[in-house]
Amino acid sequence: MKKVLHIIIIAFCLIASSCGKGQMPLREEIHYSEALFALGELASVDIKVPADTWQKILSKASDKTYYKCSVTINGEQFDNVSIRTKGASSLDDVMLMKSDRYSFTLKLNKHEKRQTYHGLSKLLLNNNIWDATQMKDAIVYDMCRFIGLPAPLTNYARVTLNGKLFGYYLMVEPVDKNFCHRNWPDEVSNIYKPYHNLAYSGEDMKGYADIADFAKVKGGEASMQRVVAALKSVHEGKNLKKHIDLGSMVKYMALQTIVVNFDCMTGRNTQNYYLREADGKISLIPWDYNLAWGGYPEDEDMEGEDMLEGQGEPMLPENAGMRSKEEVSRVVNFPIDTPFSADLSERTFFMKLLANEQFKARYYHYLDMLCNQYILGGEFGKTLSLINDEIGQLAGTEANAFYNNDRFHKAQQTFRLMLERRAASVLGQIKGSIPSTWEGQKAQPQQLINSDDINLQDLGGI
Repeated sequence: MKKVLHIIIIAFCLIASSCGKGQMPLREEIHYSEALFALGELASVDIKVPADTWQKILSKASDKTYYKCSVTINGEQFDNVSIRTKGASSLDDVMLMKSDRYSFTLKLNKHEKRQTYHGLSKLLLNNNIWDATQMKDAIVYDMCRFIGLPAPLTNYARVTLNGKLFGYYLMVEPVDKNFCHRNWPDEVSNIYKPYHNLAYSGEDMKGYADIADFAKVKGGEASMQRVVAALKSVHEGKNLKKHIDLGSMVKYMALQTIVVNFDCMTGRNTQNYYLREADGKISLIPWDYNLAWGGYPEDEDMEGEDMLEGQGEPMLPENAGMRSKEEVSRVVNFPIDTPFSADLSERTFFMKLLANEQFKARYYHYLDMLCNQYILGGEFGKTLSLINDEIGQLAGTEANAFYNNDRFHKAQQTFRLMLERRAASVLGQIKGSIPSTWEGQKAQPQQLINSDDINLQDLGGI
């Protein structure tokens, strides 16, 4: 009986093998991380949508309604796909500019539940409206992976609309079930996209609605009870290892400190991060860095200065992002021991973690790693070269581009200078030759890294 069964199995394998000759491999045989997100290999995303539907998308962009389309990704066609505009203030900015270069979400499985591209059910296409480098997200997420912090995959795509070039976009992997399976295949993840400062405010669950109401993967009351228990553990300084994924959290904090993104909790906002709860431990997932390194104004009094004075029209990207020398210096020398421009009393979750000496030592370790090994040690240069090989001659050549190709290359030069100066300041702060708090820097400004030759406007920003 065993011999017969063995013969049947061999015969089945031979039949399957012969049937596969000369055919494309099954979509699931190559994971989307390899098929689509190999940085340096430009992808193609061909969108076909009826002309009247496209006009609806443009005229009702703020609704972010899904419309049917067909998409061909790297030669593989998908019908019954859904497309919508994406973004918040950046979407409004595109509308005010009367541009058609929106960011988009493509959902492959909205109408056909099992339809994916090599396991990817949703794809984000970012227009990088306020990022003249076109690569801040790509570089930050690359930094994350370098230190072992889970982060979205990115790559670039030549996007066409009904057969005509539409633009060169940054593709981003969404933080969803696919992301969780790629990073934690054997664990149950509960994912939230909060608008909360993570401060513990008592046992009343109503105080955490800005977390609970924004569950993206699973979630639920039991999970939220564990989240609140984790926030309480940080508040009280007890049982941290039980409730916090300390290895992941310290990497996240080091990353945030290096990139100086004021459009998140580093600044006055409480957004642009994901919270993961798994088996009672929480960690944070990085998200949305097109305004990192000072692209978002730190001073709330600057809100609204992206409007042309006296004209009530949006400032075009090439004219936005102007910062004073003092503001540039605050980005370059952002203090590593008080790494928030918001009131520190509103960032107690992080400051209490930094008060733990072991946590702080590991935090310094990853800061050093990002500076000495990634920025100054050549990893940044390697990634920059890959991006240049991919889009160096293409970025900004589209009719609807926000920045031309010369601006793209100028932004790269300033970006490299910014990262080198930022690394020099952080390393000086670790060694103690540069003050590492706001108070210390105010008292000893002569110790800071000089940044007078850096023009942040080169990088874009609002």
